[in-house]
Amino acid sequence: MYFEFIKNVFLKKVVLTLLTLLCLVSFGFISYHLLRSNLYVINNERSLQTLVKRKVYVGNDQSTGKQFSRNFKQKNLAKTNAHARKVFAYLDKNYHYSLRWSFDSNLNNGDSVSIDTVNSNFFKFYLLHIAAGRKFNSADYASSSSSIPVLVGANVAKSQPLGSKFTAVNSSSGKKEHYQVVGVLQQNANVPSVYLLDNQNYLNNTIIRPLRQADKASVTAAQLLAAAQDLIVFDSSRAELAKLTRKFNQGNFFKIRFISVEKNISDFYASYKGTAIMFAVFSLAIMAVAVLIIVWNTWNCLNEEQSEIALRISLGMRQKDVLTAAIIYQLVIDILAIVPVLLYAGSYSKMLAASSVGSSSQIVLNGLLPRAETASLLISFVLMLLITVFAIALVAASFNRKPLALQMGDE
Repeated sequence: MYFEFIKNVFLKKVVLTLLTLLCLVSFGFISYHLLRSNLYVINNERSLQTLVKRKVYVGNDQSTGKQFSRNFKQKNLAKTNAHARKVFAYLDKNYHYSLRWSFDSNLNNGDSVSIDTVNSNFFKFYLLHIAAGRKFNSADYASSSSSIPVLVGANVAKSQPLGSKFTAVNSSSGKKEHYQVVGVLQQNANVPSVYLLDNQNYLNNTIIRPLRQADKASVTAAQLLAAAQDLIVFDSSRAELAKLTRKFNQGNFFKIRFISVEKNISDFYASYKGTAIMFAVFSLAIMAVAVLIIVWNTWNCLNEEQSEIALRISLGMRQKDVLTAAIIYQLVIDILAIVPVLLYAGSYSKMLAASSVGSSSQIVLNGLLPRAETASLLISFVLMLLITVFAIALVAASFNRKPLALQMGDE
């Protein structure tokens, strides 16, 4: 009964129905991205609280293209590397720091991976969870064995499970290394960005190795620069940080600044809030257009078919059935509107989970955070449902309040 009523009354204006659907699909995509972005930011800010509480400073590489070109010319490379080793020795001797450098590589089976080198303090600030095996211990950082213990991401573990041994070229040094898997990271383990709270680096395709004593003696400029962008220095005064900055920038090799995490977070919000508000206003404007179309279309459809409706009522149809039919009609449109968003979220999440090296995601454009994905979709759909169903129910209820004789018209 309801679907026949919907077909004969509401679906007579197909163009308006399609226009409503298009508006709601647009609202769904924008609100979903906006909600996901905010959930991502909240999650990352929570993850960075360990850094905030320790009053840490984070390296920011501001080296110019001219400096990079000069430093890494073949004729200057030996001098650049010598400076890097001197700087690193000074850092290692005088400061408490957390370090990570990351370089892309390939396994023997052709899989693309990222090989990340971390020092012992890294896990104090980034609490990565282990699905199987163990984390590194102090002996792993001190070891000089030819077999290097590693943690692997969930995707790498499919070919290199816990306990397996394999070799790969560490592109940061150009050397072939022998690895043994001692731990497997949880699926979607990630490292949040200190600079962009709506950005994370996923470690599904990552091999994490310890920075050992032997590695410290042969640090290269490429490794040091890769580490400098997120180099965490803690338990140091501003005067001590100024000394470290001068050491890095001595001889105009590099240009590194150290910025507090609080300042990074503050700077992020200064630019992010404007973008978030713009997206919110835009999505609300689209929803307002959709509601206007729903109200206008529903009222006109009901008025144009009031004779048929009155006849159906006289034959036993109840007035509340008109309201029910209107709500069912809108529910179907809302479900159709959220389907493309759901398909996009699911397909992108699968693609990013299986993607190659160094997958980072800016949530306004893309992303992978399953709980945030689910919550964003659900909230977006509920908002759409509440607003549109309330609008159409209000119109149908207003129509039902008209006297039956008036609904019959002069005919």
